[in-house]
Amino acid sequence: MKIGIARLWHEANSFTPSHVGLGHFLGREHARGDLAAEAFRGTTVETGGVFDWADRTGAGLVFSRLAASAPGGPVAQAVLDALIEEIVTDPAFDAVDGIYLSMHGSCLGTGDLSPETTLVTRLRARFPALPIMASFDMHCIPTPALAAALDGATVYRKYPHTDMPETAVRALDLLSALIREGGRGAVTLARCDVVLPSFNMRTDEPGPMTEIEALAVSFEAVAAEQGLPVAVNPFASFAYADSPETNSGVLVTNLAPANPAACEMAAAIAAQMVEEMRARRRAFRPNLPEAAAFLATRPWADGRRWAILEPSDNPMSGGAGDTPGLLAAALTADLPQGSVFAFFDDPDAVATARAAGPGGRVVLRLGGRIDDRFGAPVPVEAVVERLTDGRFVNSGPMETGITVDLGATALVRVGPLRILLTSGCYSPNDPEYFRLQGIEPDEIPVLLAKAKNHFRAAFGSTFDAFAQVETPGPAMADATRLPFARIPPERLDLTR
Repeated sequence: MKIGIARLWHEANSFTPSHVGLGHFLGREHARGDLAAEAFRGTTVETGGVFDWADRTGAGLVFSRLAASAPGGPVAQAVLDALIEEIVTDPAFDAVDGIYLSMHGSCLGTGDLSPETTLVTRLRARFPALPIMASFDMHCIPTPALAAALDGATVYRKYPHTDMPETAVRALDLLSALIREGGRGAVTLARCDVVLPSFNMRTDEPGPMTEIEALAVSFEAVAAEQGLPVAVNPFASFAYADSPETNSGVLVTNLAPANPAACEMAAAIAAQMVEEMRARRRAFRPNLPEAAAFLATRPWADGRRWAILEPSDNPMSGGAGDTPGLLAAALTADLPQGSVFAFFDDPDAVATARAAGPGGRVVLRLGGRIDDRFGAPVPVEAVVERLTDGRFVNSGPMETGITVDLGATALVRVGPLRILLTSGCYSPNDPEYFRLQGIEPDEIPVLLAKAKNHFRAAFGSTFDAFAQVETPGPAMADATRLPFARIPPERLDLTR
């Protein structure tokens, strides 16, 4: 058995001021061919799971383009067109028995609002009889045309997304079953007409998404007991992608579409899953305290170590590492000595700090550099403490083994607060992010971070207490304050 592998992974926030170019992929993942793919063996992204599956099954792997970028704004259309063209026309796929695609599912181009649909439908046109399977992020936005062109799909079940390899393996197991049987599958897409924000979506604790995923697994078990090959994968959509297709729902894969009982089962499960998700919509509604009001309560005064997160500018939600709200509140909050703010993406501030050198004094204006819609820059006078090249390898449970390049960095101190400045936008979700700066995470009394739920994968047991606070930003909890143009307002209303 020989499997063709390709990857197009990017999550686009429509309200981030900048576009994603080729450099963003080159800095994260831009590999092609079997030899290049070997770099991902042993990692905890989908490509690592592909190698694990092939080692177990003895299947052959043929790698096309593997392209991934950290979340951000829409992708420049010319870059996107070139990536898709590489995959769709790759002659290596002429000799495969099936194709597996690793996709985020919430990519936007500056022109194409569903490039994953473009990719899959073009592959289907080239290979009308070849089984094509895909895996997606939990926050994907599948379209009817995408579902119609696929033979099956899997979606991350965990948030934080620590099951990327397992999601790939589930997709490959479905694909190999189709190849062995010599048949084709079918995907039922059912949608809720509700956009579910991800603030209350963690699956490592009780909550609405934990319940939804448990239901999906139970439905799969019922189908298996009846001998019906059905896979159930709910998805939540990405609440900051301004696309008419942005919606939550479920993808139900049926590996036996010629079997009426399997078709009836798939349809019934899809309908029930949508009702169960819709019934829980109010539980997904976030209610975050304003940053300044929360910090004014000084919750750390009792000696607990706090992580206070600013999800409105979380890079994993497409934030740009640029909003000033949390820093402005922190500078008047009487923080304990040794507190840390992570981070601002500000190459000019880094250059200023590097020119001053360790121990030097600098005057900076932080935040509002790229976009002042969410607040004006905050002036600070700081002392330079540390300079680095910004490179490290993830050691935490999410994206383990992946090399991260922040560009040149600087750690500066303003009173009791150390502020991390980078030359690239990447979420502070791994312990090595801080160790690179000479900071042990378990010694930070208060950490203020542009992060969200993924932060908890590595740091869930590091801090005594956590809070998410609201500030203006491209991924703020109150999404109704953002200028959506393509999503009907009622789809954003969780109270109806």
